[in-house]
Amino acid sequence: MKPIANSQLTGKWYKIARTRNFFEMNFVEIFLYISNAYENYIDLLYVGIKEDRSKVLRKLTLEVLTKNDTFFIILKKGFFRKRFKILTFDDKNGILILSDKKMKYLSIFSRKPTLSHETVENYLKQIKDVDGEIELFSNSIV
Repeated sequence: MKPIANSQLTGKWYKIARTRNFFEMNFVEIFLYISNAYENYIDLLYVGIKEDRSKVLRKLTLEVLTKNDTFFIILKKGFFRKRFKILTFDDKNGILILSDKKMKYLSIFSRKPTLSHETVENYLKQIKDVDGEIELFSNSIV
């Protein structure tokens, strides 16, 4: 994978698909706003929208780490620490795919609020050994 500059990650990202997890169960739509913080860090505003259209906001600072040509985003919150590997970063098509080491938590993000089902399926074919079912956000697939 080519090197990723923090500035390439900045902007709005829509969550298109994910593996089921307890902390996002009630959200029907999720998006992120990413901005540069400083050298190896990015600021992230996480927005989860529930069925009644109420929003849950979380502001986080994440570390961006490069190790052996592999890129990671590290989430630290109190004692909680989770490392997400960037599996795919397609800057041209605006696709970002993240997963933890065990492939238990996987997320597919897009710069566009909707993607064709065919496009999503093509990216899903590239992902191997996912622990759990990947669910698509119905309002994100056309």
